[in-house]
Amino acid sequence: MFLCPKVTSQHREEIRGRILQSAIECFSKNGFDRTRMDEISLSADVSKGTLYNYFNSKEDLFHALCDDSLELLKIQLDKLFISSKNDLISNAELFYENFQKIQKAGTTEVFFEAISESPRNPKLQEILFRHRMKIFKVVENYLQLQIEKGFLRGDTNIEFVASGLVSLFDGISAGSLLGMPEEFNKKVWAVTIRTILSTLQKHQTN
Repeated sequence: MFLCPKVTSQHREEIRGRILQSAIECFSKNGFDRTRMDEISLSADVSKGTLYNYFNSKEDLFHALCDDSLELLKIQLDKLFISSKNDLISNAELFYENFQKIQKAGTTEVFFEAISESPRNPKLQEILFRHRMKIFKVVENYLQLQIEKGFLRGDTNIEFVASGLVSLFDGISAGSLLGMPEEFNKKVWAVTIRTILSTLQKHQTN
């Protein structure tokens, strides 16, 4: 009797996950604008009524994908910055590779598809803008934490550095979609992030 709420919650999460995965597949295959809600429900093997119980529109679906992506970012940063000062740079070098591993296949394609559609879709553009600002803030907060730990210099402009790091990641991701070899992409991230963090590290004075 007491297990029913838990089972129901797990079932809802399972359906939500299926819907979001189907949305990723449909958006990346057909494009955001050309995808219809009934295509997503068919791919997820749920009725249109069930789909609309979870999401009212394609924009709501994309908003949920943004939220999930932000949570993955927080998880990856938690793993990255629980390390010691000596491990900070070496772990940061693997961030691009590790984030690609935990991100659902097709997610990057969907985000760039949404960006291309956003000038013609004000609601989608607003979702993307707010999502990007949230990403900046998450990265800023983690950089601030490294300053408080004494890992990075106190005069670091975390607002600009956070924006630069996000732009670096997005640029490499765009290159990946265009066919740049992944080994090259990983190296670009590793070398660039090492250069940036080495410059920002707080050095002990004798």
